[in-house]
Amino acid sequence: GGTVIQENLTKLLQRSIRRGRVLTSPAQLAGYDADGLGYKTFRPDAVVIPADADELVQVLRASREMNVPVTIRGAGTSLSGGPVAAQGGIVVHTSSLKNVRTISREGFWCEVESSVVLNQLDATLLPHGVFYPPDPSSGPVCTLGGNVAMNAGGAHCFRYGVTSNYVLGLEAVMLDGSVHRFGGPAGGRGDWREDWKRLMVGSEGTLAAFTRFWLRLLPRPEKVWTYRATFADLQSAEKAIQALAVHAAFPVAIELMDPRCVAMVENSPMAVGLPKDVFLLVTEIDGPAVLVDVRAKAVAALMNDAGALSVEYSDDEAKRQGLWKARKVAGGLMGQISPDFLVQDAVIPKRALAELLQLVYDEADAAGFAAVNVFHAGDGNLHPNFMFDSRNPGELEKVEAISKRLMQRVVAVGGTLSGEHGIGNDKTAYMPLVFGEQALKLQLAVPKLFNPRHQMNPLKVFSSRRFVDTARGAASDPRSLKQVDGAANHKDEGKLNNGTTVGPRLFEPFFDPIDGTMCGPATMTSADLETLRTSHGFRFPLLLDPHMPLCEQVAASGFAPASSRFGPFCDNIMGMNWKLPDGRVVRIGERVVKSTTGYDLLRFLLHSSGRFGTPVDFVLRLRPDCGKSGVFSLVGTYDDVSKAASALLATCWMHWFDSVDVVFDAKAEACQLRIALNCPAYEWTVYDEFLSSLAQRHHLSLTLDPANSSSLDGCPDFVLKTSPDRVLKTTRDIASEFGMRCIALCYNGVVHGYLGQPAETESDSSRIVTPGANEVLTCIIQKYAKSLHDIGGDWQSRHLPVIPAAGIEAEW
Repeated sequence: GGTVIQENLTKLLQRSIRRGRVLTSPAQLAGYDADGLGYKTFRPDAVVIPADADELVQVLRASREMNVPVTIRGAGTSLSGGPVAAQGGIVVHTSSLKNVRTISREGFWCEVESSVVLNQLDATLLPHGVFYPPDPSSGPVCTLGGNVAMNAGGAHCFRYGVTSNYVLGLEAVMLDGSVHRFGGPAGGRGDWREDWKRLMVGSEGTLAAFTRFWLRLLPRPEKVWTYRATFADLQSAEKAIQALAVHAAFPVAIELMDPRCVAMVENSPMAVGLPKDVFLLVTEIDGPAVLVDVRAKAVAALMNDAGALSVEYSDDEAKRQGLWKARKVAGGLMGQISPDFLVQDAVIPKRALAELLQLVYDEADAAGFAAVNVFHAGDGNLHPNFMFDSRNPGELEKVEAISKRLMQRVVAVGGTLSGEHGIGNDKTAYMPLVFGEQALKLQLAVPKLFNPRHQMNPLKVFSSRRFVDTARGAASDPRSLKQVDGAANHKDEGKLNNGTTVGPRLFEPFFDPIDGTMCGPATMTSADLETLRTSHGFRFPLLLDPHMPLCEQVAASGFAPASSRFGPFCDNIMGMNWKLPDGRVVRIGERVVKSTTGYDLLRFLLHSSGRFGTPVDFVLRLRPDCGKSGVFSLVGTYDDVSKAASALLATCWMHWFDSVDVVFDAKAEACQLRIALNCPAYEWTVYDEFLSSLAQRHHLSLTLDPANSSSLDGCPDFVLKTSPDRVLKTTRDIASEFGMRCIALCYNGVVHGYLGQPAETESDSSRIVTPGANEVLTCIIQKYAKSLHDIGGDWQSRHLPVIPAAGIEAEW
């Protein structure tokens, strides 16, 4: 029967695929049995390689009509059992979609197709002086489609962030063949009411197929220093890690290898001459040459002070690669010396590092497995690797039992299941540890919208996502279900193996000085947060108003002036207790800085204007207070200020200023470029000299307001989200035509507009909004809405109602 079904499937697919390929021979299908977890294999019934996006659309339509599961696949490098046919059916290999379509240097974005290889993109961007920061170790072969589907990270995400921080927009093909663009070069919602791209990123191929992306770019750093340090014990290595995490140099990477991993490298042909009994720490700083050179010795001294046995560092490219070598060869060696290895991807509060590493050692030693640890220590993203042989009876069961106990402890200490590898079918058994009943309902509501029968990539993320053939009324390919981990047999997704249901796990108030995180009420104000600076040396720089509750600031705009350096609010709020419209409170997100555990409801809900509920408490990512703050003003004509702002953004200096914005006031004779700075006192001269030179070159006057630590203009009356290359002209035009004060957040492409005059009272930092203000706002929106939507931008105003959803969005 299986042969007949496959023959019929092949005939039907060949009707849709005329220029691409349909693969059905056992030898051809064998190459698609597994991803990076090679010990779990699932044979598809057919593999389709569409020639282009149009054929991809036809394949999805055909698979829906044929009632077979469909799994989208790029390079297949994931490490969680993601792009595999867990219920048989069709694997769609998108390898033909490999063009870099557009690079906008001035707009800081590029448009790429989904099967562009990550390192190919980097090489293409190099001549333009910009780069795309996420850098998973599979960069030479992994595709951007897989990166977006799994929300990939990499060694340098400690400072730069993960994939979700850089996706401005994407084009998605639904199972019915409909094609939708969510966002675009401007990074907003486009012509949608909700920001649907937030749910798509990290959805692991369970919602839609991706054909192209618009990605945010950064100026390349001028110079890089790489450090390799050895430590006799974990305690001294931890001391260095914690000191690096709050240092003003803000390392881009903080990587750690344990002695077992170092010994593995040194016992191989890839040995680099290290002692075999040490912890190895690799860290890196980058930025303007004059700035990082000032910091170079201080970073080395920090590690020596922590108790390093040796510290080597260099800014020479060849030597730098040598310092990285041991870290970079470790993954490949594991595949060479062991038939199978399982790598986990948990993220934990750094205070629990020693406990979790000891648990790994104890469990592996008791089971007789070799285990090594090499991981992203800066953000607590563990990668314990267990080496085993799945051909030996009982070994796979043993290693999965170890994983279960490890994940139970990870969640118990406040961590999460995945930081960058995703869930796939490898971790579905552990999802009930994380999600309570109400949180689970919210999670499962996401695929119910776009893929209610779970025909796309079934049995991934949640084990209850099982495709049922409506024609037969049974699960497709029941033989393959036996190969999926035990979670597939749970009767109730939200219950643990012992039948108990996990509680709501609501966040309690806390402050973690090691991770630089805290939980507090959503109503906290700037004054409440200021105590963190004075008492603990931390700050939350993303503020708009000195008096309004943080939840109201977040509702008013997705961006603050400091978003230039630290990203939007949704990149700095890691978790929240969320009150649903019916009054129930659920936990959304995590207390750790990285998570790819489930669908990204946090980013989706946070800026939904109260339509799906309201925040009760926020978990915030804090930043170290480096000591000295001030706001520089560079004043001159519009042309001179615009040229100066563009010149600054073109350099990697823009990474190091809290905010870079331009103030246009219809009543003022000149424009103002404002630059907020927070740095150590000993670096102040370096910044001052750079800004003085910038002002002189562009004929601007330069003044400093040392009394202000940031630019707090109050909550805007309206917000436009455009692209960085359009924001200055748009801001000036609105300010001039409508006689108001507008501020351009230059790198973010955001316009903050202010009506009326400041009120005399300080409460709410409110403004006296003149009669007819709503008519003015409506006029502005009507004039700019279409041009914003065309580039994936959007608008919002706290004074105007949100436009109702229409068409398919109303159904969603």
